[in-house]
Amino acid sequence: MTLATKHLLVVDDNPVNVEMILDLLDDHGFDHVHGLSDPREVLGYCRAVRPDLLLLDIRMPHLDGYGVIEQLREHFVGDMPPVIVLTAQVDDATRHRALEMGVRDFLTKPFKHDEVLQRIRNILEIEQRFSIRDQQAATLEQMVAKRTRELDYQSRTDPITRLANRRGLTQSLRETAMSANGAGLLFIAVDGIDDIIRLHGYSVAERLLKQLGSTLGNPLDDNHQLGLWGGSEFLVIAPGHTPAALGTLGITLLHTFEQDLLVDDLLLSVNARIGISEAAGHFDPDRLVQMAALALPQSNGVRLQHYSQDLEDQQRQRLHVQRALRDATSRHEMSLAFQPKICALHHRVIGAEALLRWYHPELGHVSPGLFIPLAEASGDIFAIGNWVIEQALGFIAEWQDAAWMTADFNIAINVSARQLSRRDFADTLLTQIKRHGVELAHLSLEVTESGLMNDITNARQQLEQLHTAGIAVAVDDFGTGHSSLAYLKTLPLSTLKIDRAFVMDLEESLVDRQLARTITQLAHGVGCNVVAEGIETPAQADYLRSIGCEIMQGYFYSRPLPAADFIELCTTWEHTPRPA
Repeated sequence: MTLATKHLLVVDDNPVNVEMILDLLDDHGFDHVHGLSDPREVLGYCRAVRPDLLLLDIRMPHLDGYGVIEQLREHFVGDMPPVIVLTAQVDDATRHRALEMGVRDFLTKPFKHDEVLQRIRNILEIEQRFSIRDQQAATLEQMVAKRTRELDYQSRTDPITRLANRRGLTQSLRETAMSANGAGLLFIAVDGIDDIIRLHGYSVAERLLKQLGSTLGNPLDDNHQLGLWGGSEFLVIAPGHTPAALGTLGITLLHTFEQDLLVDDLLLSVNARIGISEAAGHFDPDRLVQMAALALPQSNGVRLQHYSQDLEDQQRQRLHVQRALRDATSRHEMSLAFQPKICALHHRVIGAEALLRWYHPELGHVSPGLFIPLAEASGDIFAIGNWVIEQALGFIAEWQDAAWMTADFNIAINVSARQLSRRDFADTLLTQIKRHGVELAHLSLEVTESGLMNDITNARQQLEQLHTAGIAVAVDDFGTGHSSLAYLKTLPLSTLKIDRAFVMDLEESLVDRQLARTITQLAHGVGCNVVAEGIETPAQADYLRSIGCEIMQGYFYSRPLPAADFIELCTTWEHTPRPA
């Protein structure tokens, strides 16, 4: 916009002065000028059309120039039109008062045309620069605000799935908590992503996550918030839902994982587990997420679970046990117990299974069923397993020369899957045996089916090395795993143990009797003998003996005993009556 097109307003109670200035401005190309002689009309005029410059007389009837300026300042606040005062008063008081009110310049009557034009141009040029600067600042502010909104959106959005990320979900949870209407939360853990990354790479896994995000969103409505909490963990915020409705929604979402997902030309399969939590009224967002995470099912077969205080107490107990487990052997809290193994044919003690026992000062006796899996998960099983081996070898070395210990007497040590997975396991064990001076025939190992199948190649290498050295290996809990029978002909095994699950109902269950007979026949068919564990009644013992089980173990004969009690049992066993 040129200066000539600027909107100017001239206000003077003398119409002659107004006309003179209007003519002057018109002669010099200003084509948008207006004049008023009544100062009371100025505010209304400016409110209708804001002028770019106001030429204002000070001394006027009805309302002087100061009053006009006050009206304009009150109405326009910080955006009042610039003012040049027209006055015959040149005293300091007049100038000082006018300047205090924001007047930009003065034109003294009688007017000098050149001076009037130049001062007007000066003010308009300054105002134009200010206007350009203000426009640039406003544009920059808009750009900054837009970019800030974009960055804020990006900071709350996962770049792969375009769903809310952890920051965005946390913000939504806080807003929901402030509404005091309560909320439910579904914590979805997707299992199998790591396998897809290993087999197909990160790009395929990312596309799968994107498709999962889209598919999971289909059954959700506008009240739900779906987002990616972690690498393969989704969260659904469901304000105001009841526990029953949350459970129904969880089942619906699990249906998403019942079919393979097509990614590019690949059909990919993943599974999921869902933990559910809910809270009424105001709630702590972090706590609600923690509750849902605690509710995530851990056991096989369970895919959906609601949070409960009992569940959290169990988790805290597990954590307490896991912490207490560290260095338990060095604190002398652990010990070995020996459960006798009885020769079915001659009814004599031919060995024992060394079983680990733990007594904690606060927790009391802790079940191996609880602490062994925790030790395997934490890695403490390596130190504990080594301690068990050292203790068992120490006892065997001490007993080797005892009169009651026969040449075929054998102590079985349980070996975990993680112990067997170490490539130096066999070398280390053989070194320990040599150091203790233990005869190899007096030691055997028991491994579980699942432990063998975790890494069958390495397990075969380790067990073949031990078999060559002369150490027998038994498969514990045979028939309870999901492995293939093919390993029976490829691994150097000497014994199969019939699990107590097939023994406990022998008297009532024809199926269990037939399974026990089948396992025995299978073991004998591949050159293995059979140990039946968990025997508690004479009838169970009689049946297992009748189908050819060579070795018996269970409470019917003896519960696990401390070393001293076990020695006493071995020395007095000959006087124990045989079962009928």
